[in-house]
Amino acid sequence: MTDAEHERLDTAESFTALYQRHSDGVLRYFYRRTADPDVAADLCAETFASALHNASQYDPARGTRGQWLYGIARRQLAMFWRRRAVAQRARRRYGIPREPIDQATADELRRTEDILDSAAAIDALKDLADDLRDAVVLRVIDQLDYQEIAAQLGCSAGAARVRVFRGLRQLSEVLK
Repeated sequence: MTDAEHERLDTAESFTALYQRHSDGVLRYFYRRTADPDVAADLCAETFASALHNASQYDPARGTRGQWLYGIARRQLAMFWRRRAVAQRARRRYGIPREPIDQATADELRRTEDILDSAAAIDALKDLADDLRDAVVLRVIDQLDYQEIAAQLGCSAGAARVRVFRGLRQLSEVLK
């Protein structure tokens, strides 16, 4: 373990180093636990988004950056399983079939996730329309589900999903 693993996360370079050192391991961590590459990629992206958003909370006295990051990953996984169980019960209770995402949408989301890992994405957020920026921030940074986003934005869950998708698509176009 290097001394750098105990330094604060207060620069873009220190966060980039964290990502480069741990992204593959975090992705494998999620894949081993979910056996779904798409879910693993989503959880990995959400873990690093949460780490970036909460970088000021990292305390080197409590452990290494990696330990802190895997703590975030464990919480992300626990939230994923809870949300999934709730959603499955609700779908069964109301007889709602699960709607698959078409391949073009899935590919667009994967490309967008890659782009959102960059610091330029934060700057590009400022140029989005308020409703799209708010939806993206609530989903990616605050990690709310679509029902919670809808409640905060005063729209339906479907409209919240569309706003997030459109915002992410616009970000991907700007950051290409």
